[in-house]
Amino acid sequence: MYIVAIGASAGGIAAINEFFDNTPSDTGACFVIIQHLSPNHKSFMAGLLANRTLMNVVETQDNEEMLPNTVYLMTPGKNLWIEGNKLRVADKPQEEKVNLPINLFLKSLATQKKDKAIAVILSGAGADGSKGITCIKKNEGMVIAQDQTTAQFTSMPTNAVTTGCVDYIMTPAEMHQSIIKYITTGLMPQKGREVNTNMKNGTGIIDPINKIMMLIKDQKGINFADYKRSTIIRRIERRMNMLEISNIEDYVEHIDNYSDEIDTLHNEIFIGVTEFFRDEEAFGEIEQILPQIFASKPAGIGVRIWSAGCSTGEEAYSLAILIQEYLERTHELFNIKIFATDLNDIALSKASAGIYQEEQLVEVSDERRERFFEKKGEYYKVKQTIRDMVIFAKHNIITDPPFSKLDLLVCRNLLIYLEPQVQQSIFGIFDFSLNKDGYLFLGSSESLGNMGRYFEQISSKWKIFKHTSNQKLLMNRQFQVREFNNIPVDTRLSHNYNVSKKWNINNIDKSIDKIIQSLQDEYIPKGVIVNESYELIHSFGDVNEFIKIPANRISLNLLRMIRKDLSVAVGAALQNVFTSDRDFKYKNVNIHQDSEKKISLIAKIYVDEISNARYAVLLFEDKCHENYELKEHSFEFEEKAYERIADLESELKSNKEYLQALIEELESSNEELQSTNEELVSSNEELQNTNEELQSVNEELYTVNGEYHQKIEELTQVNDDINNLLAMTEITAIFLDKRMRIRRFTPSVKRVINLIESDVGRRLGDISTNMHYPTFIEDIQAVLNHLVPSEQIATGNEGQHYRVTITPYISAESNVKGVIINIADIPAMSQEVVS
Repeated sequence: MYIVAIGASAGGIAAINEFFDNTPSDTGACFVIIQHLSPNHKSFMAGLLANRTLMNVVETQDNEEMLPNTVYLMTPGKNLWIEGNKLRVADKPQEEKVNLPINLFLKSLATQKKDKAIAVILSGAGADGSKGITCIKKNEGMVIAQDQTTAQFTSMPTNAVTTGCVDYIMTPAEMHQSIIKYITTGLMPQKGREVNTNMKNGTGIIDPINKIMMLIKDQKGINFADYKRSTIIRRIERRMNMLEISNIEDYVEHIDNYSDEIDTLHNEIFIGVTEFFRDEEAFGEIEQILPQIFASKPAGIGVRIWSAGCSTGEEAYSLAILIQEYLERTHELFNIKIFATDLNDIALSKASAGIYQEEQLVEVSDERRERFFEKKGEYYKVKQTIRDMVIFAKHNIITDPPFSKLDLLVCRNLLIYLEPQVQQSIFGIFDFSLNKDGYLFLGSSESLGNMGRYFEQISSKWKIFKHTSNQKLLMNRQFQVREFNNIPVDTRLSHNYNVSKKWNINNIDKSIDKIIQSLQDEYIPKGVIVNESYELIHSFGDVNEFIKIPANRISLNLLRMIRKDLSVAVGAALQNVFTSDRDFKYKNVNIHQDSEKKISLIAKIYVDEISNARYAVLLFEDKCHENYELKEHSFEFEEKAYERIADLESELKSNKEYLQALIEELESSNEELQSTNEELVSSNEELQNTNEELQSVNEELYTVNGEYHQKIEELTQVNDDINNLLAMTEITAIFLDKRMRIRRFTPSVKRVINLIESDVGRRLGDISTNMHYPTFIEDIQAVLNHLVPSEQIATGNEGQHYRVTITPYISAESNVKGVIINIADIPAMSQEVVS
């Protein structure tokens, strides 16, 4: 049985009505409506919807078995989810955290019903449902969103479309067509049409699936040959179903004609389901092993972690938060590097930005949200302390060289999409990458296979393992893309020929490069090129004798790299050449103070004609070449050292004075800004809290208001029906309230009691009658007091007789609201009996 989950919030009632006005009652599917309902107001949805469909409409009870052709409604103040074929109901959590009932239900629906799950997102504010439809799509279900132009509130359908997981965008009136087609015409993965996988051409037979994968590889640079073929076929079939293409050859032609289809299919394959602290119990296990990871590391040493298949980064940031909490508790200092990798550029871009919607932080406690995220309008941004731990990079786990010396490797729910032999190959990569006693964290449905002998199981439920092997299985492994096996022989030969040809050209280029390098070493003097900031731009010749790369932090400033004995001379030469804009030369400069070897130091100025940037070429000469006819300056170390020191002191003094003035000005501005900022932050927090509360209340009230509005329309219709009925039957009746004021009367009453329309609201005792009934008012009061009906015979002014029946008016809640008086004519024959 297919389950159709309909998520709606503000403005959703009209869309729900439109949906069921057009949906047949015999689809065989079960419909579940999840709304944002106020727990303080009674919902009239069951009664309203019963007028729109012939299906049975019920309010869901806990443990209720789902039945076909039935509509189940969510109870106000409750959350709803699925277990097996039953609906479970529980009170909404009381803690002050955003409750997202649509996401909760859709996630359970995706897990329990897989491809038999259909999600419909209708009008509403916020982004509830966006995470849930991602799970639906990942499990092969179908997702439909309301056309934003028809929604009263567009946020929910717009956010759903933004996820890239929506199959159809349409009006509520059109949705039933796609739902019925999905259920009845075989357009679902397990009953999908047979794909003709043989496409003939003039050179042989090419598998069309492989051809599509080749097109993806050419355009996106990703080889899907190692992915499970069944997964690729299901994704292709989904796109064919969405495009209503029944033949695989036609789909290949569609790709050729519409280049953006490759992007769409690529994104379809790369649906990532992730969230912060996904499976909280599993992350609790990781938190328990952190002390063991850090215990084996001396303080200050780096800890290396790899999150493979990181998607949009929630998993990597969750690990960073756990580690930051540990370091704060223990007051230890470690260099943390979390390598978070994925193949999806769009996902990596989102991950790197570190910006998430509030709905994406549902699993993050309020305390963690406050400590590790910054509020940016409607979004939350990961704080810099957490962001600095994570390095995001595009990486193909199959073909790219792996990270090494890892203390923790997290790869959850990625391997299940790969062929078994590729999985085993990747476990070899993990064995190579992990340190001995490092930890491996897999998805709950993944296992190590025959690599289990190299690992010790820590958690069987959450698939956490400890690496116990010192072997490195990847020492001779070559990382290269695997070719498709079904490509025709002539195609493979052509491909190999091209590679070989390119290789020969590269060899020739390398030989020429060696010749050029040899000539440079022989004829061009040793030297470097620097810019005006003394930063090293280029070097030529062997300058290792003069330049030394410093330890620790690397700087490109030449004065930090030049050998100490040459630093004064080099600094003076560069200052002279940039100050005077003229070439300059020092002779007899000692390379080492304890050495007799001397060189000439030549500085030449060059100006870029386009950018006007200035560069200096610094040459280290064993003897002066005749090409450089420059005035020679003898280099006296002490004299030049004093001059250099004096210049530097003067420059330093000037910079200090400027900085001091700048600091004072900034401090003054900073104090003012700090004060203003604190006030703004305080006001913003108050406004934000108030806004969130108002937004939540507003959505609930809008839903309640919609129900009341429809109820009023329904009551108006019922009232009109009653008025027409009373007028048609010529019943003589008066409705009084408990104070005997007139509430309503039928037109025929005017024959007996002198009433006009404006008398509604007046006491009946103030109105004259055309009958003789002295105890009329007393009898009405008696019925009100004792709730016992009364029946009397009254005589009209013209001698006719009336039967006057007075009955208590009792409401549905068993409350006495007044009386109903019925006055019936007694026919002539009966009048004789009365006489």
